[in-house]
Order: sequence, then C-alpha cells, then structure tokens
Amino acid sequence: MPQRRTKLLADKRSAAEGMVDVSKSVRFTHAAWHAEGVRRFGDDPMGWRFVCPSCGHVASVMDWKEAGAPEGAVAFSCIGRYMGATDDKTFHRAGGPCDYTGGGLFKLNPVEVEVEGKVQAVFAFADATAEVQV
Repeated sequence: MPQRRTKLLADKRSAAEGMVDVSKSVRFTHAAWHAEGVRRFGDDPMGWRFVCPSCGHVASVMDWKEAGAPEGAVAFSCIGRYMGATDDKTFHRAGGPCDYTGGGLFKLNPVEVEVEGKVQAVFAFADATAEVQV
C-alpha cells in the first residue's frame, strides 16, 4: 500500500479510536430511548436533535428529512452525506457536517437501541439546549 494512503488510514484510525470509548456505549430498549427523546425534546420526533460522533454536527430529524435522507439515515449517518459534504471533516470533530456513516469501517455510534430483539447503533441525543447547525 502506498505510504500516503497508509498514513491517511492510520490518521483516521487514531482519530476514531480517540473519540469514542466503545466500553462506554449506552444500550436502551426502544421504549426507554423513545421516553428519553420525549423528555429532552417533546412529543414530536421531528424536533429531536442528535450529534454526529465523527464531526460533532447537531441536526434534527426534520433536517434529515429536508435534506432528502432516507428514514434509516436519521441518527445513523451524518446529515452531510445528503448535503454534499466531503470527507475533510470526517473524524475531525470540526463542526461538520461530514460524510460519516455508522455502517462504515469505524463504528462510532455510541448508543444502542434494542428493537424486537435487534440492536441498532445510533447517534447520541444532543443536549436539549444545543442549536441545530444546518
């Protein structure tokens, strides 16, 4: 493998490893996760906000919808994937949005939600006072 590509992969791996301690992942039942969303943001899930674990960008469910993202992308892939973001902010906590997806090589999504026996890793809720950054 060329030296530059090796360095880029090593840099991304180091950034990813330093950002999320997977031993601190949180697991919820779907009911408990939903109750936490309601507690933080109210009954309308369109107003719920999540933070990308790669770039730190905060977006609401409505933001993903307005960006044309499929329903399964909400809180799983950064909204930047649907807004033409490039890879330059991925893994850099640079404010984003970025091109990160929870289905890639580095699985940073820190929250696990169990639905009907299956577990889905998702972004953490943003603080209730965090502003959407779109």
